[in-house]
Amino acid sequence: MVKVSEMMAAIVQEQDVDGTIKALSKMDVPVTRLASSGGFLGRKNSTLLIGVNKQILDEVIKALQNSCKQRVEYLAIPLEG
Repeated sequence: MVKVSEMMAAIVQEQDVDGTIKALSKMDVPVTRLASSGGFLGRKNSTLLIGVNKQILDEVIKALQNSCKQRVEYLAIPLEG
C-alpha cells in the first residue's frame, strides 16, 4: 500500500490523459480520473486527483510535464460584413 501525504489536482487535455495515467501508474502513484470540460474553448479534459508522497513530489511533477503537451489551436472567426 502506498502512503500518501498530499493530494494534487491536475487538469489534463483529453489527448494526454491516457499517457499521463500510465506514467503515474508506473510510479505506483494513485490516480483518480474525473471527466470535465474546459473553459474558453469548451474542450474535453480530465481532472486527475493524484495522491502524492512528499518524497516523490518533484518526480510526479516531472512526469506530468513530460506526458502533457502544450498545443496551439486556430479558430475560424466569421467576418461580419
